[in-house]
Amino acid sequence: MGQLKLKDLYIGKTDGYNEFLEYGSDVCRNLFFEYPNLDISKLLDGSVYYICGDKGTGKTMLLKYVESLIADNSDTNFSQFIRFKKDVDEDQRNQLKRAALPQAPFEEIIESEIPTDTTIDCVLAWQVYLIKVTVNRLKATECGVFERNDTWSKLCSLLDAIYNDKNDTNPLKKILPKIKKGNVEITAASVAKLNLDLEWTDDSKKAVPFVNVGKKVVDLYSSLTPCENRIYVFVDELELSLKKTKKYERDITLIRDLIFAVQYMNEISKLNGYNVFLITAIRNEVYQHVKSKGLEINKPIHDFGIQIDWRQKGGNIQEHPLLKMLARRFQYSEEYHGLTPTPNIYSNYFLPEVGRAKVPIYNYILDQTWYRPRDIIRLFSIIQSVAGEKNYIDQQTFESVKQRYSEESWAEFEEILTVKYSDREVGGIKIALTGLQVPFTVSDFERSINGKASVFEEVELLQKKKATFILRDLYDIGVIGNYGDFPRFSFKGEKDIDPLLPLTFHYPLLRYFKASIRNKENRLDVYK
Repeated sequence: MGQLKLKDLYIGKTDGYNEFLEYGSDVCRNLFFEYPNLDISKLLDGSVYYICGDKGTGKTMLLKYVESLIADNSDTNFSQFIRFKKDVDEDQRNQLKRAALPQAPFEEIIESEIPTDTTIDCVLAWQVYLIKVTVNRLKATECGVFERNDTWSKLCSLLDAIYNDKNDTNPLKKILPKIKKGNVEITAASVAKLNLDLEWTDDSKKAVPFVNVGKKVVDLYSSLTPCENRIYVFVDELELSLKKTKKYERDITLIRDLIFAVQYMNEISKLNGYNVFLITAIRNEVYQHVKSKGLEINKPIHDFGIQIDWRQKGGNIQEHPLLKMLARRFQYSEEYHGLTPTPNIYSNYFLPEVGRAKVPIYNYILDQTWYRPRDIIRLFSIIQSVAGEKNYIDQQTFESVKQRYSEESWAEFEEILTVKYSDREVGGIKIALTGLQVPFTVSDFERSINGKASVFEEVELLQKKKATFILRDLYDIGVIGNYGDFPRFSFKGEKDIDPLLPLTFHYPLLRYFKASIRNKENRLDVYK
């Protein structure tokens, strides 16, 4: 039996940012487990600055962990954390788009007639914002990173003049200054002493083209004099707006150009010897959506990125990084309560085999996941909530959480599907999948759609779509896979579905979709 009750374990939160808010930096650093092939030093020295991975693989946790390392020397290392999803609201995203430069020459752009999103360039707008964030953070320090000379003063004064956010309680949210028809509202008096040769668009000298003033900001920043100390700017939650709408297309462009802006800012740092490091986390599906538009972002991602991947090919399953991550959380919890950490938590806290098929506990736990830390945390958080007084996880405990775990897992997939399907179509997909026998074929799925369409309007909507396309989308996100002795799933590295082979649900979803098993002797019956 385990040394602690399950309710006393630090299992964690499904969101890394929430985990740091709830537990604090010290606890989270002790919970952190470095996945294979990760070299933290490359993030700290600026040789890697794109963290890529699927949803739930721990990108935010990694950013917050690096931020906590920097905080160990807060007198010489500074940091700023930007959350794209939270800090860049709808108004600011639309303003970024309006401030964009056309990639082809336009004599005049009326705001209501902005070119197609993929033909505009928001890189300069993002660079100005990232410079502003960096400068504002360093203003709070007396010295460090840059010498406080005349160029520094000019840059600070220009940013103050164009943003005018001295009384703003949260200047981080203000991405751009007030812009009208491509011009920044600014007064000649506010920049008279800077001698910047701005291109005024009116006789009263109250407006300057954003392009002109933006380039001045970048030029001044590039002319600063570096000194000791470092600053790290973290950009997280690069997520697309749900559903394929104008907002979705807009966000593809904004994220694409933010990726490039991060690269250009890091290039400026390397060329000028600045100790300024920008690091961003990018979800794989966002990267793929941007790439699918024919936008060349693969080179910077390849050259300066790292992929978070928790899969293990071969070897001892007990050494699987996800299992070791979970063990670390059990062992730290024991340390926190003054106990000697259990060498093997799986022999002390778990039954050795699960179900009639006697699946080893190591295999069983991994079979419930999509090879992501978020799945492990979700499963054991639910176990904590229903069996917190226990100090041992038995068969009955696993059985009691199956339904809830499958429901919460599917809820996340529903959110992913709404990027491509309407809410009603997603509801139709759920109805069409429910009650299928495993294994099933493309024809079985088509019959389910046609048979239920007369009863459910949501399913009727799916008749306009090709069943194989829907199944391919479900395969890509990990809901279904190809059936067999060794089932093929996208999260196991098998990227393409084989529509000619029979199909199955991933084990945790079998119960959710009330799937019946054709062959009762098959191991999948354990997870029904």
